[in-house]
Amino acid sequence: MSNVIAAIAGGLFDEGGVSAFSRPVLFGTAGDAVLGALPKEAQTCYFAHDERENPIAGAESIPLAENRFASFSSLTDAEQVIVIAEPFALAEDDALEHLIESHTITGYGVSVLVAEQQGFDAEGQPIPADPAVLVAVFTGKMLGAALASGADTLDALVEAAVAAGAQKGVAVTNEIVAIRDGASAYVAQLAVQNRVNFGLIQNGVQLFDPTSTYIAPDAEIEPGAVILPGCHIRPGCKVGAKAVIGPNSILEKAQIGAGTTVNNSQVYESTVGENVTVGPFAYIRPQCVVGNGCRIGDFVELKKSTIGDGTKVSHLTYIGDATVGERVNFGCGTVVVNYDGYHKNQTIIGDDCFIGCNTNLVSPVKLGDRVFTAAGTTVTKDVQDGALCVARARQTVMDGWNDRRRAAHEKEKK
Repeated sequence: MSNVIAAIAGGLFDEGGVSAFSRPVLFGTAGDAVLGALPKEAQTCYFAHDERENPIAGAESIPLAENRFASFSSLTDAEQVIVIAEPFALAEDDALEHLIESHTITGYGVSVLVAEQQGFDAEGQPIPADPAVLVAVFTGKMLGAALASGADTLDALVEAAVAAGAQKGVAVTNEIVAIRDGASAYVAQLAVQNRVNFGLIQNGVQLFDPTSTYIAPDAEIEPGAVILPGCHIRPGCKVGAKAVIGPNSILEKAQIGAGTTVNNSQVYESTVGENVTVGPFAYIRPQCVVGNGCRIGDFVELKKSTIGDGTKVSHLTYIGDATVGERVNFGCGTVVVNYDGYHKNQTIIGDDCFIGCNTNLVSPVKLGDRVFTAAGTTVTKDVQDGALCVARARQTVMDGWNDRRRAAHEKEKK
């Protein structure tokens, strides 16, 4: 199929001046939901709007005419045009694909998508549950003829095309949710949520509670993965097979490897390898790469850092602007001191290092391979391979000092 375009008619506002296409639906807008529902055949999409409405990402903007549909008069050279009158959500992700397919096979001049029919008319056509047409496909020629009539609604455009000699086709889907206000946007979100979640379940992903799990339509989750309740998997995510996400985790533009667990944690714009344990309560900020077989434990924060295979950062640690080698062990309370108040500086840690508890690594600094830092050490200079680094005050013990102090205070009470 060639030369199929989509045309979205903007200019719909509620009494408060909110655009229907800007209503939030799941992790995007109603406009995003429409764009995501378009079939792959519609490689180009146009959105007619003016300065009152934000553009829809992925759609080309064209000026909005006073008659919303007159905005499409320049698009009639296309073989087929999908015209969308209002934002909507579909319970079936291939509904528009079937509409285009049936329209093309039959050779009709116009075809409309309707919700489940309530019966049939005298000519055998299905009677839709909602008679208002939200989306229709025209041949370019018939769209031109319909626009010439001056029709200013999609229903009127369809009638004008029929009056001009077009045969009308009807494709049926089980639910279309028109998005006209906040309440209908929420109902649409439920429809999208169910479509996405149950599609993943059918594909072999285990969702413990689909009603409390929110997954973006573009998320790629491999069969065998497990998604626990309370998770938000936002746009741009990939999750490998046998990974376990949740409960109560947030992923955004994150790639999670096979067999990895992300428990009560957040991962943003980062890559986590295979067979990694993350959390609980870990925070992986953008531009991090975590290798295979790592441990990113509780109350650990990573920022713009690379963590080598097999490295363990078990708890209460901050690593920022660092490159960490393989098989490194971080003790509790370690801090990479990457910011001097003006610049973010780099830290490099070699393979097989042991970073003792409460170590401060003051950037810029480099530790070679197999370095051992003693607990409580503050590292301000580079450390060579295989060395022990101790940077703390020598312990002093003053026998009886606290007993004498306590005795003096007891006398003051008398």
